[in-house]
Amino acid sequence: MSDKDDKITAAKWNVKGIYMPDGIAVVESGGTPYLFTANEGDSREYTGLTEVLRVKQVKLDPTLFPTASILQQDAQMGRLNITTTLGDTDGDGDFDALYSLGSRSFSVWSGLDGSLIFDSKNELDTKAINAGVYDDTRSDDKSVEPEGITIGKVGNKNVAFVGLERADAVAVYDVTTPAKPVFLQMLKCGDAPEGVLIIPAKDSPTKKSLLLVSSENDGVIKVYTPKTI
Repeated sequence: MSDKDDKITAAKWNVKGIYMPDGIAVVESGGTPYLFTANEGDSREYTGLTEVLRVKQVKLDPTLFPTASILQQDAQMGRLNITTTLGDTDGDGDFDALYSLGSRSFSVWSGLDGSLIFDSKNELDTKAINAGVYDDTRSDDKSVEPEGITIGKVGNKNVAFVGLERADAVAVYDVTTPAKPVFLQMLKCGDAPEGVLIIPAKDSPTKKSLLLVSSENDGVIKVYTPKTI
């Protein structure tokens, strides 16, 4: 998607997203630990290194990107932020592959061997669009920004709460079967949720599970009582 095409339109692009988790949660099932990562992504910018450029600012390999002049338009892929530290695989000065910062998803990994078990791919974007909380101005840069993740018991189910910093919302998933997360709802919250925390019923003053969401931009902490599934 582009932030300059005057519409919200999902499409397939020849771009790779780098798994760069901001938040990590762990749950054990059947004796196997599963790591859940919120793959926000971020760039390195300090004296001596500024790694980000937009696609329209780099030279693309003409064989691998035969329609480069079209792809590099603002309404196409031109404004997408990419890292310049990857992509020139043959060292000839042009880009043979494009790597964006973050994967715009959350993932599940085996805690035994590190293998990828599940990735939400574009579902967070899709669910945010459907819920009317997608911020199209972020289409060029990390999209909904999966920021934090927490997992806890709600009733007899394991439920994951994924904070989406740029959608001002929390995506809720049933992860009782870690390899097959099931989307439940998109919960609108404060401005730029940074932290998510589940308080189990046994530690809760209400004796019910509580979800705490702290938001960076408005400085507000909100408390929710998740419904039993």
